[in-house]
Amino acid sequence: MVKNNISKKTFHFSRITHHASRITHHGFTLIEVVVAITILAITLVTIMQLFSGGLRASRTSCYYTRAIVHAKDKIEELLVKPVSGSGSFGDGFNWESTVEPYKQPEDSQFTLLNVTVKILWYKTQDQQDSLEIQSMKTIAKDENK
Repeated sequence: MVKNNISKKTFHFSRITHHASRITHHGFTLIEVVVAITILAITLVTIMQLFSGGLRASRTSCYYTRAIVHAKDKIEELLVKPVSGSGSFGDGFNWESTVEPYKQPEDSQFTLLNVTVKILWYKTQDQQDSLEIQSMKTIAKDENK
C-alpha cells in the first residue's frame, strides 16, 4: 500500500509541473507597445496635416470668393460710369481699375473701352494675392466727346 501512495504523489507532482509549463502570459511586450505608439503617432501627425491643409484650402477659397464678389460689384459700377481709380472696400480688400480705349475700326460708330478691375488682399503680412477681371463697354462716339 505504501508503494501506491508514493506513485500517486509522484504522478500528482509531475502533473503540476506539466501544467505549470503551459501557463501563458496575457498582455503585450514592451516592443509591441512601442511599435503601436509609433504607428499611432505617425497616423495622428498625418491626420493633423490633412486637417491643416483642408483649413488652408478653405481659407483660400473664402478669400477668392470674396474677391470675385468685390470685383463683380466694382466692374458693374464701372460699366455705368467708366473711370480709372483705386480704393479700398474696408474689409482688407483693395481695388484698382483701369479704363482704356480698345482698338476699333475707323468707320465704327461706337467706341470700345477695356475695363479692368484688380482686387488685392494680403494672405499673410508679407504675401499679397490678387484677382483681375476684364470687361468691354461700348459707348456711342458722340458720348465720348
